[in-house]
Amino acid sequence: MPAFICFAMLLFCSSAAFAEETIDSIAAIVNNDIITCYDVNHDTAETLQKLRLSGVKMLPSIAILNRRSLDDRITKSVQLQEAKRQKLHVDEEELNNALANIEARNKLMPGQLKEVIKQQGGDFNSFKENLRDQILISKLIDTEVRAKLQVSEESIAEYYRKYIASDKPRREVQLAEIFLAVPPEPTPEQLKEIRDKANMIHQQLLDGADFNRMVATYSESSDRDQQGVMGWFTQGGIAARFASALELPVNGITDIIRSPNGFHILKAIDERWKAPIRAGESYDEVHARHILLRIPSDADEATRDKIRRRAEGIAKDMKHADDAAFAARAKEVSQGPSAEKGGDLGWFRKGTMVPEFEQALFALQPGETSGVVQTQFGLHIIRMVARRHVDPNSLPANHDKIQKILSNMEMQEQLPRWIASLKAKADIEIRPCDSSTRIAASATPQFVGTSDRGDSEAALRAMLEGWGNAWVDRDVEAYLAYYSEHFQPGKRFRDLAAWRAQRRARLTSNTAINITLSHPKILITDPFHARIQFDQHYRSAQLDDHVHKMLLVEREVNGWKIVRELTEIPAAAAQ
Repeated sequence: MPAFICFAMLLFCSSAAFAEETIDSIAAIVNNDIITCYDVNHDTAETLQKLRLSGVKMLPSIAILNRRSLDDRITKSVQLQEAKRQKLHVDEEELNNALANIEARNKLMPGQLKEVIKQQGGDFNSFKENLRDQILISKLIDTEVRAKLQVSEESIAEYYRKYIASDKPRREVQLAEIFLAVPPEPTPEQLKEIRDKANMIHQQLLDGADFNRMVATYSESSDRDQQGVMGWFTQGGIAARFASALELPVNGITDIIRSPNGFHILKAIDERWKAPIRAGESYDEVHARHILLRIPSDADEATRDKIRRRAEGIAKDMKHADDAAFAARAKEVSQGPSAEKGGDLGWFRKGTMVPEFEQALFALQPGETSGVVQTQFGLHIIRMVARRHVDPNSLPANHDKIQKILSNMEMQEQLPRWIASLKAKADIEIRPCDSSTRIAASATPQFVGTSDRGDSEAALRAMLEGWGNAWVDRDVEAYLAYYSEHFQPGKRFRDLAAWRAQRRARLTSNTAINITLSHPKILITDPFHARIQFDQHYRSAQLDDHVHKMLLVEREVNGWKIVRELTEIPAAAAQ
């Protein structure tokens, strides 16, 4: 294969087309995802605005904020990619329920959130997509971290004895922190540099430096935008390594605390004393499982009938099934979030679930299964596992609450480790954000050659050669078939259909161009993702320029497909 390819084509392209497609320079490439400098700078501007509104006078440098923003974007990217790899998703019903919950918490009428966001200068679609990402990441963390935490019954009983059964008032402390992250497997030099920085910050605090200013300037924790405030904590409600902070007087600071993730300095912001709350009368609660079949909001009557008939068949099958058989069936067919746990809803009392569900459930005896019960969430088949009478001050009544507290404590340790492991496994390339280059969504596909370095590269080359041939032959349908249904065409296109219409028009135009491609490079980041980079010399009657191009491709069922197409243009050429 030659080092470069030179050929003439019939394809419309102009300098104006490149200019209007210019979006930004690349800040980082994370596996097969792009983070632009625009994203980073936009986040930094928002952070600065929040800091100013919060009254912080001494603001951190733009460089520090950009570095934090980039790290946050990288963290989000690796998590979303892992969620996609595990085929997790958020459906429209889940998203709409989350939006409804936000409206309810903010005392808004249904549908009013969209108008509020618009009045504040925000974009509702962007808000929805960010919310979808948050829900997806939460699902991933639940699956990969929270579900794997082990809290022993002995530790739950010990917590109850020390912190709930006692009648003594308990001190709660509001804590804030300054956190300096340590990279996975740091070198001795890196560790010394970060430790020296922590010592410098600690000494300045002892000498009277403002804690909020030091948080804004140096802290790398997710709570830094809230002046480092972590929340209220009591003994037994915080990881053991940080327990000394609960003995501090108000405005006191800890020594430097080392954790697997970095260095921490904690400050006691405020305190309060709370006597144990003694609950009222005892009550009954139940342990239940259910199987849920969702009904799409746009389903027609025939579809609804089909789903109901399926639910009735399951209910008939489960009528005399034991608990193990019901749990196994729930894992197979239930569409609710409890499906992975065999439909297990745990213990709860009246007032917890929607009325229709509770009315059917509390009419059952332990071991009985209901018929089909319809609620706003869909069709349920409900099994009563057990009943019990509970003293609200007893260990059983507080069991789940204690388990959650202890799990959250363990999450403080395990979540950063898990995120660090995702980053360590990812192929991350960081580039400087300056004015030397800009990125444009490519107006034209390009043909790239590379040497054969294995089956995957051979398949990539075959795909690219076919793509190039389709371009040369002006075979529009063959050409478009090389793009994924998930191809991102750039912000100037309304959607993928608009981009395809534009490509059809350009592929059938009659303006002669000449393109030279050189220095091709294929990087396979994993068995399903690859990047292709090359230099392009473009010449036409209207334009003569050099650019560097990048194609992001994914392996799908029917071969490698392009998911994103970018062109790096020198700043001088983009003016």
